[in-house]
Amino acid sequence: MADRSECFYCHKSDFTKNLKRCSRCRGALYCGPECQSKDWQSHRELCSDSDRWYDKYRGCRDGSMHEGRMELMTWEWYDHDIDHRKGWGNSFIEDAEDVKRTFEVDCKGKKSLFYKRKPNAFRWTCCGTHARMNYGCDHHGSGSKPCTCDFCHMGKPLPDSIYYKESGERMGLKLQRGPDPRSFNPGLAAMAATGRTMFGLEM
Repeated sequence: MADRSECFYCHKSDFTKNLKRCSRCRGALYCGPECQSKDWQSHRELCSDSDRWYDKYRGCRDGSMHEGRMELMTWEWYDHDIDHRKGWGNSFIEDAEDVKRTFEVDCKGKKSLFYKRKPNAFRWTCCGTHARMNYGCDHHGSGSKPCTCDFCHMGKPLPDSIYYKESGERMGLKLQRGPDPRSFNPGLAAMAATGRTMFGLEM
């Protein structure tokens, strides 16, 4: 299936290759110059800070932007989903030293090179998701634009099982629970409820 994204201003969906990318930060996507111009007031602050290697990966397919920092995960944690301890670089604990050596030797300690090899070794501090995840920034109200997650669209806070779930990507972060009051949309709420029910996801 071809990769699709949304314009960061009007949210029209199109093939990612057909959208125009901000030439400075390389993160924001637009239908064309008109949408980019209309979004400039909102995008300017983030774009003007575009001097870090990971800025070009901030853009999400749904038209949102990761506004936090991208961090390399170097801590240990227990992944209950797979019943296994993880370590440096979000790798299995028994592989952690080899993964670290890959970063230090093969990638010469450059995070930008290591990201290309192992993007899920990094996390976004704004939403506590691994850096390979580009479907949306689930910031639940802490971002400059409305959150685009299902729960904020439905006007609901995150359920306990999701909010309190332990994960390496969320360790040490104080994330909001929502809902983002700017996000509620009856139409999108109905779609989210239907979709989550169909796929057996928590409401």
